Amino acid sequence: NLAQFANEVGVSFELDVVNFDLLDQTSYMLPIFRSDENEAVAVNFPIWSFANQPSALRSLLRFVKQLSPKIVVSLDRGCARSDLPFAEHILHALQSYINLLESLDAVNATPDAVNKIERFLLRPRIESTVLGRVRAPEKMPHWKTLFASAGFSPVTFSNFTETQAECVVKRTPVREFHVEKHQASLVLCWQRRELISASAWRC
Repeated sequence: NLAQFANEVGVSFELDVVNFDLLDQTSYMLPIFRSDENEAVAVNFPIWSFANQPSALRSLLRFVKQLSPKIVVSLDRGCARSDLPFAEHILHALQSYINLLESLDAVNATPDAVNKIERFLLRPRIESTVLGRVRAPEKMPHWKTLFASAGFSPVTFSNFTETQAECVVKRTPVREFHVEKHQASLVLCWQRRELISASAWRC
């Protein structure tokens, strides 16, 4: 895990988890933790974290910007497509989850593991996606457009970072998983199907 890795390389590390659902949605005030001038803040921002309230993304980005992070890493499963019409958005999200489930068959996941993934990951995410779109049925700009309008700029991954990602994937003795570079994102694919993408941003 991150704490263990940081300890091995001699870096002081602290992890604070913020549940967006528990924040005051009218203000998104900063939580009690603060960083001093000798600390660097990095934010992990899973795009699906606002699936049940897509209209809140602008406020969430303002909140993140208040933290003055050195880097923001966004992870996207391809489901946050509120820029599409309702039906296309839902079908696109379902296809993303189908790709994930089919990729699990390739790694010979046990029935118990697949059942837990369906129950605790996929079902809540699908419900959240549908509920979020019902709450905000109108199309919105793509999340990357909102990031840019909030003052965040994409950071291009280096060749070294891409090589590291490929090495991590190759540790898994399963063929057909690979990493592709799409503009400023690194994408984990299975059989040419996108499973998840990572991008980095600075403000």
